[in-house]
Amino acid sequence: MQNIINPRDIIKQLSKSGLQIGDKNVLSYHIKNFNYNTFIYGYSEPFYSNKTNRIYDHDANSNEMINLYKFDRDMANHILRYILVIEKIINTNVAYEVINHFNLRDKCLLKLDPRFLEHNVLPNLQEIEPKICYSHFIKKLIKYLPTSPVTREYVRKNTCDEIIRWRDCPMDVMCLTWSFATSFSFFIALSNDARNRILSNFALTPNFLTGFIAFLKNTLHLRNYISHNNVIYNTHMPYQCPSLLSLYDFIFKKTVPQIKLMQMMELIEFFSHSTTLVSNTKYYFGKLKIQQKFKDKIDLFEKTNNEQTTI
Repeated sequence: MQNIINPRDIIKQLSKSGLQIGDKNVLSYHIKNFNYNTFIYGYSEPFYSNKTNRIYDHDANSNEMINLYKFDRDMANHILRYILVIEKIINTNVAYEVINHFNLRDKCLLKLDPRFLEHNVLPNLQEIEPKICYSHFIKKLIKYLPTSPVTREYVRKNTCDEIIRWRDCPMDVMCLTWSFATSFSFFIALSNDARNRILSNFALTPNFLTGFIAFLKNTLHLRNYISHNNVIYNTHMPYQCPSLLSLYDFIFKKTVPQIKLMQMMELIEFFSHSTTLVSNTKYYFGKLKIQQKFKDKIDLFEKTNNEQTTI
């Protein structure tokens, strides 16, 4: 029986579209294992002479497409490492801030009176999702507590009420199971005083709150993109606003018209207290084995009159 998705047929079609086929075995391996919809169509753009009709430049070679794919995957994995650092910082800052700001001696969030929690700790809950209610939000916070052996030590086994079951779980333990999206939502829902205290831990003043929220939204977007194997090198940041541009200008003393991937990487590097994300990316882009005319089509770095595309 012939496979419906056959690498040989796909390679033949690519050849008919003008792509020079380098190593057929390597190309076939990538088609078989990395979803040809992403691999072929996601990384062909710089190599097209006619993007609309998907016709390749006469010099385009499958080996170079594979090289671009490998560079993009390595870059994505590198970015994700630093996003995970920011994720841990946000998790911890939110948990610690609530414990300290509201003087939780036993550190147990769920022992607070629900009305106090809703009106004093989480007054901005509707900013997350207009229809979300307090109980649904709390269930989101405890959703993954059963998955960790550390948090399972605090479960009450004599009740069916999920919130009561986890009343004894300290917040600084509970936060270990939160996803980035959960921590971000909690940050948004907090009182303004609590949010501003967290901002101060990032060396920011309250007037940068909107810009910092936009940064976190873009970071979460980028994290999800990487996790779902999307193409990263040409990713557009969906959350743009003057406050985000002001935040970038404040940190780097540089005005830009738009936050692109490289500006996001600079911000991620800054907030993760790193110094290697951007420089390593530039280094490996310089080493990328792709003809210069194709590399010039990749809008990854800001060019100046004194710079070449290869760095």
